[in-house]
Amino acid sequence: MSSMPLSLDLYTVPLFFILGLIAGGFGGLLGIGGGFLITPSLVLFFNIPIHNAVAISLVCVTMTSLSATLVYASKKQTDFRYGILLESITVLGSMLGARVAIGLKPQVIEFIFGAVLSYASIRMIRGSERKTEAKGGVLSRRRLYLGMLASFLAGMLSSLVGIGGGTVKVPIMYLILGLPVKTSIATSAFMIGITSSTGALVYLFKGLTEPTIAAIIVVGIFLGAQLGSHLALKIKGVMLRRIFGVLLFLLSIRMILKSIGL
Repeated sequence: MSSMPLSLDLYTVPLFFILGLIAGGFGGLLGIGGGFLITPSLVLFFNIPIHNAVAISLVCVTMTSLSATLVYASKKQTDFRYGILLESITVLGSMLGARVAIGLKPQVIEFIFGAVLSYASIRMIRGSERKTEAKGGVLSRRRLYLGMLASFLAGMLSSLVGIGGGTVKVPIMYLILGLPVKTSIATSAFMIGITSSTGALVYLFKGLTEPTIAAIIVVGIFLGAQLGSHLALKIKGVMLRRIFGVLLFLLSIRMILKSIGL
């Protein structure tokens, strides 16, 4: 499979930049990669082949992670210890999920995953902001084991239905580990870079990445993620949690509708 040549003109260049700015803003604000915006936008609005779009998106998500992490880490919001631990468990689950996916009906998994995301979104919207033992202290074994199990299952589900990133990791860290919502978002922003950079390299070696287009979007991504992450640090935790909850709810409904063929 080879890369398809894609043309640039005076109209598409600023549009690519704006796409990066918006995706980076959401990514930095909520600890998500922004791929849920970049990939479909490239396919639907720019007629870029799906494999090229995914390759470009992975590069951009990696930049979102780097840009946001620079801000969050400087404010000591990122918990690298739990981030590395949970990311390693998620990768293992993802590897198993890819194998299991062959023998399962996608519709069943999509419906279950959508239901789980729906429940998590309601908890995020209605839950109370609290200080917990997780930040600056020792996490109880029960919460740690539950978080590791949830991360493993999340990795499996991500491979099965093609969704994951911050939409899964933030609820796990906030609802199960008890990390404050800002720390959850900051740590998620760090974690998504590990996964996306690995995938980006695979696509790069296959010659599917379009360097020029990716570079234009990346400039917007970097600036947008800087703005989004700075904004996240200023917004009250309860508001940030509810914004993320609404996004999660919309994604859960989309997943459920997809599972029943709508």
